Amino acid sequence: MRKRQRGTRPVSDEPLSAGRVEYLEQARERVRNRRIRRTALIVVALTLVVLFTTGIVGSSVAMAKDWADTARILLFPGTGWPQQTGVMEVKQLAAMNSSFVELGEEGCVVWSRTGTRLNSIQSGYARPALAVGKNRFVLYNRSGNELRVESRTQNLYTKTMENSITLCAMADNGTLAVVTEDPGSAARLRIYSSSMEEQLSWSLTTTDGTPLRMAFSPDGRRLAVAAVTVSGGQMVTNFYIVTLAQGDPVLVGSGSGAAQWLSWPSAQSVLALCDSRAVLYNASGGEKAAYDFTGQTLRDISVDASGNAALLLASGQLCQAVMLDRELNVEGTAQVQAANRIVRAGQSFYLLTDSGVECLSTDGTSQWQQSLSARPQGLLADRKQLLVFCGNTVQALTPPEAETGASGNP
Repeated sequence: MRKRQRGTRPVSDEPLSAGRVEYLEQARERVRNRRIRRTALIVVALTLVVLFTTGIVGSSVAMAKDWADTARILLFPGTGWPQQTGVMEVKQLAAMNSSFVELGEEGCVVWSRTGTRLNSIQSGYARPALAVGKNRFVLYNRSGNELRVESRTQNLYTKTMENSITLCAMADNGTLAVVTEDPGSAARLRIYSSSMEEQLSWSLTTTDGTPLRMAFSPDGRRLAVAAVTVSGGQMVTNFYIVTLAQGDPVLVGSGSGAAQWLSWPSAQSVLALCDSRAVLYNASGGEKAAYDFTGQTLRDISVDASGNAALLLASGQLCQAVMLDRELNVEGTAQVQAANRIVRAGQSFYLLTDSGVECLSTDGTSQWQQSLSARPQGLLADRKQLLVFCGNTVQALTPPEAETGASGNP
């Protein structure tokens, strides 16, 4: 009598059914996902242990929460788009690491780029505003004294200032700048570390100006400040660079009118826009380049991750799109249809009109258009995804050529 070997099964010549094959593939996929999640969690845990034991993290539990947020987003992707976010009127919209934050009248929401709701905050602030970094953001009240530093999933700090808050900025490394009213001076600027320890304080005089725009350098070690004042009966904006390690502000330039935009296209230059001029300042001082648009009204500006800019200019009923590289060299100009917003993304830009979205190349050539059932209020673009915000709904846009390619037609 032949013994049956343990672990063997009778061999059948019958092929597996389609349903059985699909079931087995799904089972294998579940096993693979469990292994990936388990491995990722082990790596994250070991990394955090090393950081804490070596003192790199120190008392900053918030950094550990940032890591946990990233792990959660990567390991538990959402169900995709469209989704209803609960924000009917978009006041501010900003991308974060694998996520975005959207501000409305009542508060803000945070969603992953794959469609998972991560956080929802009903602040009750009369005039809420956001300043966003890579993994966290600050929600503050422009008519009050309170601010909230939030990770993508939870509150990290809540702080009440002595005087009313007028402006905040957040660096990618979590450093926070806060401007408040200050009796006896134009304003007071305080800078806090990622663990909310005060690093420096600057009381601005009326000659220095009142900060209207702020932006941290890519490494978070310097802060650009645009402060408006009056000189000779004219409105003037002074542009300063504050090096956190030194503390003394350095005046790098001045421009007429009020600042409309401030950012760092690179580690060594600051882009500033006033009423009719875009200027690139050296971080060490002095103008590096400029673009003049006198006679036109700046309707919108967008700067992509590489520092390339798109200006939407209006003159009467006509609109013009101007593409500038990070050195303010003109890449292209084009007369375009009346639009409300412009979004720069590499070698393309997008126009948001009352009825839809149009994609154009930097030379102004139209690539595609898509009509929408509601007016688009915002758009986030990266290499993988286009998300458009229409009232309460966020949906993913698929370019027509991508739809054609995905259909599988030979």
